[in-house]
Amino acid sequence: MDSLTETEPRYRELDPAALDAEQRRIFEEIGRPRAGAVPAPFHIYVESPELAETAQAVGAFCRYRTGLSPRLSELAILTTAVYWGAEYEFGVHAREARKAGVPEFEIEALAAGRRPDFTDADAALVHDFSSAVYRHKDVPDELFAAAVARFGRRTVIELTGLLGYYSMLAIALRVFRVPSPA
Repeated sequence: MDSLTETEPRYRELDPAALDAEQRRIFEEIGRPRAGAVPAPFHIYVESPELAETAQAVGAFCRYRTGLSPRLSELAILTTAVYWGAEYEFGVHAREARKAGVPEFEIEALAAGRRPDFTDADAALVHDFSSAVYRHKDVPDELFAAAVARFGRRTVIELTGLLGYYSMLAIALRVFRVPSPA
């Protein structure tokens, strides 16, 4: 297998005027709640309109409608971005995490690849659960039981889905070499 070289640009921002009707409809739909701004992963996915539309629907649920607070969701997203080395995702969600109340020292520790010294048990539980998924490709029984006892089975299912969704985005960001946001 050839070694990876990162010299070939793969990411491109799409020009809405150059899109076909279906791509343009989805592009505009994705940008509507964001004042017209379309996040980088969707500049990739819109070239496959059905994938973009489906991913957008799953993403809206994972980001805004799970049983997790925004603070805990952002912590799980940052943990995912670190695991995948997705600088763009980390940069975007570090800003969102700050807005959601994630302390700066936690964001900095995650960015450095360290487990933060959490002062909040829920944050520690979400981080440890998320980290276990990436480290072991599973979650130990005791940790799983603790998460279900604290958040309920439904929210643990939703957390697992959030990890999968943001992993999907992180993989695309890595494969298409999307640069870190300015």
